[in-house]
Amino acid sequence: MKQNTTLLFILLSLFSVSKIFGQQRIVTGKVTAQEDQAPLIGVSVIVKGTNTGTTTTPTGTFKLSFQKGTTLVFSFIGYQSREVAIPPSGEVNVSLQPAINTLGEVQVVGSRNANRTKLDSPVPVDVVNIRQLQESAPQVTVTQILQYVAPSFHSAESSGGDASSATNLAQLRGLSVDQVLVLVNGKRRHKSSNINFGGNGNGSTGYDLNAIPTASIERIEVLRDGAAAQYGSDAIAGVINLVLKKNTDNLLVSTTGGIRYSGDGEYTRSNINYGLKTGEKGGFINLTAEFGTQGIAEPVGGGNNGLYTGPIYGGGAGVRDYDAIYTKEIDEAILASRGLTRKDFNQRSSPNRQKDALVFFNTALPLTNGAEFYAFGGLSYRNSEFTAVRRLPGWGTRNNTFIYPDGFLPAIEMGILDKSLAVGLRGKVKGWNVDFSNVYGGNSFTNRVTHSLNASLGLKTPKNFFAGAYGASQNTTSLDFTQYFDKILHGLNIAFGTQYRAETYYIEKGEPNSYIKADTRTIYDVDTTYLGIPYLQEVGQTALNGTAAGAQIYPGFRPESETNVTRSIISAYLDLEANITPEWTLSGAVRVENFSDFGSVFTGKAATRYQFAPWLAVRSSVSSGFRAPDLAQFYYTAVSTSFLGGVGVDILTASNVSAAARALGIPSLTPEKSRGYTFGFTSKASRNIELSVDAYSIDINDRIIQTGNFSSTASNLPADLKAAFTATGANQANFFYNAVNSRTQGIDITANYKAQIGTGNFTFTAAANFGKNEIRKINTPKGLESFVDVIVSPTEKVRIESSIPQKKISLQALYAINRWNFLLRTVYFGDVNVATNFGGGNIFYQNFSPKWITDLSAGYKLSPTIQVTTGVNNLFNVLADYTDPLVAGRRVTTPGGGQFVSTGGRAFIRLAATF
Repeated sequence: MKQNTTLLFILLSLFSVSKIFGQQRIVTGKVTAQEDQAPLIGVSVIVKGTNTGTTTTPTGTFKLSFQKGTTLVFSFIGYQSREVAIPPSGEVNVSLQPAINTLGEVQVVGSRNANRTKLDSPVPVDVVNIRQLQESAPQVTVTQILQYVAPSFHSAESSGGDASSATNLAQLRGLSVDQVLVLVNGKRRHKSSNINFGGNGNGSTGYDLNAIPTASIERIEVLRDGAAAQYGSDAIAGVINLVLKKNTDNLLVSTTGGIRYSGDGEYTRSNINYGLKTGEKGGFINLTAEFGTQGIAEPVGGGNNGLYTGPIYGGGAGVRDYDAIYTKEIDEAILASRGLTRKDFNQRSSPNRQKDALVFFNTALPLTNGAEFYAFGGLSYRNSEFTAVRRLPGWGTRNNTFIYPDGFLPAIEMGILDKSLAVGLRGKVKGWNVDFSNVYGGNSFTNRVTHSLNASLGLKTPKNFFAGAYGASQNTTSLDFTQYFDKILHGLNIAFGTQYRAETYYIEKGEPNSYIKADTRTIYDVDTTYLGIPYLQEVGQTALNGTAAGAQIYPGFRPESETNVTRSIISAYLDLEANITPEWTLSGAVRVENFSDFGSVFTGKAATRYQFAPWLAVRSSVSSGFRAPDLAQFYYTAVSTSFLGGVGVDILTASNVSAAARALGIPSLTPEKSRGYTFGFTSKASRNIELSVDAYSIDINDRIIQTGNFSSTASNLPADLKAAFTATGANQANFFYNAVNSRTQGIDITANYKAQIGTGNFTFTAAANFGKNEIRKINTPKGLESFVDVIVSPTEKVRIESSIPQKKISLQALYAINRWNFLLRTVYFGDVNVATNFGGGNIFYQNFSPKWITDLSAGYKLSPTIQVTTGVNNLFNVLADYTDPLVAGRRVTTPGGGQFVSTGGRAFIRLAATF
């Protein structure tokens, strides 16, 4: 009842606010094609600077209610946009001229020619209309919106374990999260400081797109082609460019709430966006604030899914089964006496419980002589709580029953701060468009372990720990020049520039109790001097018992893990694009970058497009690219806990610059090198139909991965590695290394159709990606030939080749009529493979079959300014295949996979108001 009263109050308040913001005005009219005066169907009619708009009917007419604004903007694919002042009569009839470039939306990424569009580009580009999806789609974050509309894009809702669970990283064309570049307003964005462990992109740092509020974004451009020669390191798979809003005199307020069919995992996302004019010369500032929450979710599938069935209170719980001495009946009697059931020992499902707060801005201020000052950036803070394997009361090496008589569920609370600021000046100097900018970005994680213990400290252990912090920053200064020469050939665009970038990375140690192994004692040996005088010599450390070191779930960073490093990068590029004839476009780019820590890299690219007919064009490109090793991959050192067949194993990730790495023979990291090819065609069979098909092949040499685990019991280990094992209490160790050469091949297909059905507008989009990843060569360091299956473990091989869908198809229909709008979408996620390591060379492989996920929503305008939308993500409650019981161990099996958000159906309701 309380929730109903609150919703009613919100609705009444919004209605009241709509009255305050002014009375409605009405404008009507008709839109025709200039060449034959035929009515144009589906033309977009928007009040300039606002989100208020409509589309034309089958007779080309329109009727629009609005409160603010003086100008209408008419736009339609294949025609030049036109702005017309609204007359006092309220009637506007216009004719649109055919566009010089007749295909697709205007885009920026992939070409420095300002006149280029997505279909006449020599390289494949997707343009995603965020505004439309924000109104209708169940998804509320950037990564999940793209996951369901861009088949070459992939993002798991939880990217791995520990700190990696707090970020949803982006992948393109099946490559790693660090082999795609992200731009905001065409400027390079900084990465997350966290190294992803255990999920897709294992051992990599990527871009956290969800640190940018969705309400601040006008559109997203996805370049599906290598572009390192144009934009620099990381752009092997492609580039994602987020274009921020510029609208003014418009207030948008939206709030979304949702819950799983099972009644848990509730989430909310609320945002507000407002733009206002600055001055009388077209200046603006656009502001966005967003707040989101995610609740706790129980194991997927309900019932007894995830229920622990093994010993709970008996010694060795978690690592052994019942026997004749300690029987299940004994456990059940103890549970009953304590008023507990086995469900009290359930673990949580992803995603993490968390809260997000984000603010962003975008501004431009015209200056004298056509120059302009611009700036954009923002601040976000995320508190995310990850819980892992429950420590059972009888698990003696990882629990103390005097402290937790019923065991405990340890948690990591991550405070993630993300900040960015870009400022620049652009204008014309002797015919050249000049852009001088500086972009700063930083990301940091502060990790606190709660409801845990350090078993080696016995009764002296605290329950909460500061486990350390780490962060990274990037500052990029750029000077860019472009000019279009319409008298050379049939048009020549020249762009060149230079860039200086500084990067930093640091690790801060945790408190001593978070990492120490307190039960070790020093071992001494008796030796004698050359005079025969005996003395004691320290020869190492030994553990007095088998208790685990450090805070359970996440041992803190040790003093020797601390680091604070920087590097600088200087680059220059040249980019040419020429219309050789009206039908033939040819482009090329070269770039050189010099890194202070490993030297120079040279890359190049060539692309071409030929228009055979108004309805058919072919395009192709060839490029070389690279990805520089991240500072985190050079310097990260930490201990984590993994569970192999239910047995906890502490694993040391040793830095690439450590003595242990050198002693073992792991070489210093070098850049990844790539070569990519694309070939495809585009077609616009009519005003309402677009089609593009592009095949691609990408070879990457010296690809950096996290190696498999070297065991502490292996023979002939170097002394430095043995010392690292003893100091950290770890059982195994891994490293970062340029271990593999890989090949990725596939084909992308996109198709769009627009039509008028009845008095409503219908849009249908079909898109697909079919790909294949394979490891072609393993680069084994000299002297480690016998460890080839450790250098590239079977689990890592499967993760690279088939852990994300190699087939993905998206079919989406949107229909708007009168006050109603509808969305129906179904997405095919292809099969994936998962390999589980049980230790001792025992690897279990499982295939998870393909699934179709269907979304449905309906929106209704309660008034010209207020809309309510409700619907479902995963309408039919499709779950991934269940994990094999052998992998589930002593728990009832749950859905696994990872090709989509496998949490079952989720219903949502959204209330949005525009003033």
